[in-house]
Amino acid sequence: MMFQATDVVGGYSAADEILKGLTITADAGEIVAIVGPNGAGKSTFLKAVTGVLPELKGHIELYGTKLNGRRPRQIAQMGVAYVPQENNVFATMTVRENLEMGGYIASDPAQRISEMFERFPILAEKRGDAARTLSGGQRQILAMAIAMMVSPRLLLLDEPSAGLSPIAATQLFETIREIAAQQVSVLLVEQNAMDALNMCDRAYILTAGQNHVTGSGAHLAADPDIRRTFLGG
Repeated sequence: MMFQATDVVGGYSAADEILKGLTITADAGEIVAIVGPNGAGKSTFLKAVTGVLPELKGHIELYGTKLNGRRPRQIAQMGVAYVPQENNVFATMTVRENLEMGGYIASDPAQRISEMFERFPILAEKRGDAARTLSGGQRQILAMAIAMMVSPRLLLLDEPSAGLSPIAATQLFETIREIAAQQVSVLLVEQNAMDALNMCDRAYILTAGQNHVTGSGAHLAADPDIRRTFLGG
């Protein structure tokens, strides 16, 4: 297994254990959705993987190498990239400058920028424009391109479709599939649970910081009990 988090317990302080024994895995090139009600620990788990939670127990490993206990910069250098829900681009900088910022630890940032422009033509077209002038969907594409500058093996996405139109969300999900097809594992926290289940390989449904149920996205989406309890019908 490429990524494995086992019995993860933690939160933002020793007295605030949001995660209560969470176990989540992902294989190379697999899209794994993490869904559940507000407060279930979805976004907190992504932050645990990136190394920003001060209190953490359990084991988080990437290709057998332990991640927890390391600094966020070290974890990024090991191949983990994180796209937060908000403040995920530098609004006043140009598209190219944003990519340069994302490539600060890349071995060949100029080459990676060329690759990002080739992969995402809209970014090449708008390379000199300030990020604040992009549409919501374009900003999310830029945010993912910034993360991809470090050639990650694991990509963490927190609510990437939030605020997007249905068309923009569909285009974004297709981009995520294309990234995964290059053997990048994706952990996807998504508010649009049905969309997430329909596009992912596997999914975990969380409740109160614990695993409630896991299975293929298609199987969970078709389960009437799951639909009624977690997906609104």
